[in-house]
Amino acid sequence: MEVNAVGYSNEGYQANNRRLSRVSRHAEKRAQQRCIDKSSLPLVLAYGQREFDGEGGIRYLMTADSIASLRRAVGHTQRVDALAGVYAVVSAEDSTLITVGHRFG
Repeated sequence: MEVNAVGYSNEGYQANNRRLSRVSRHAEKRAQQRCIDKSSLPLVLAYGQREFDGEGGIRYLMTADSIASLRRAVGHTQRVDALAGVYAVVSAEDSTLITVGHRFG
């Protein structure tokens, strides 16, 4: 059994099969405020680095490695470049998209 940095087990978790059950109103509002294209969210969920946020959610972060992997799959585009630093937080309990944003730095 693998335990991550915040002490949660990843046993039995299959991220590649993760599908959103719904998008919260908060996530819709944040996507609009932060100019994050909602149609790009499946790419964030498929390629983002996964980590537990310590509050019942799973964060999918588009790191440099994630972007490189996505570029190998779909090519170098402005849409891919725009995803650098984007994250999405999904409820581990019911697959609801909780929020989205940009991580800088």
